[in-house]
Amino acid sequence: MTKEETRIHELGGQQNPFRVPEGYFENFNERLLARLPQQQPHRVVRLMSRVWRYAAAIVVVLGVGSALYLNHKTTAPSYAYYDEAAQEEYYNQVLDYAMVDEMEIAAYLTEADY
Repeated sequence: MTKEETRIHELGGQQNPFRVPEGYFENFNERLLARLPQQQPHRVVRLMSRVWRYAAAIVVVLGVGSALYLNHKTTAPSYAYYDEAAQEEYYNQVLDYAMVDEMEIAAYLTEADY
C-alpha cells in the first residue's frame, strides 16, 4: 500500500462507505424505462427518389461506355499512307529470308501459263 492509501484507510477506516438500499436493483429496469421520455416514431425520408436513381444509373452506364469506346484501339492496318520504298524493302527482306534470287523469280514467271 502507498502512503496515500494508508492515509485514506486511517481517516475512513476499513468499512465500505458506499451502500445500496435494500431492493434497489429488483425493479431497476422498470423504473429506468419509466423515467425515459417517450420517443416519437421516426419518419423515413427518402434521400433519393426512384427517378433519380435510374437517372444516375444511366449516367454511369453512358460514362463507362463512352470511356471504353473512346479508349478502344483498333488493330486494323491503316492504308492512308503508302510508302513504295518501304514496301519494296519489305519484299526484298521476305525474298532473302526465303532464299529466292532474281533468276528463280524470272524462271518461274516465264514458265507460267497466262
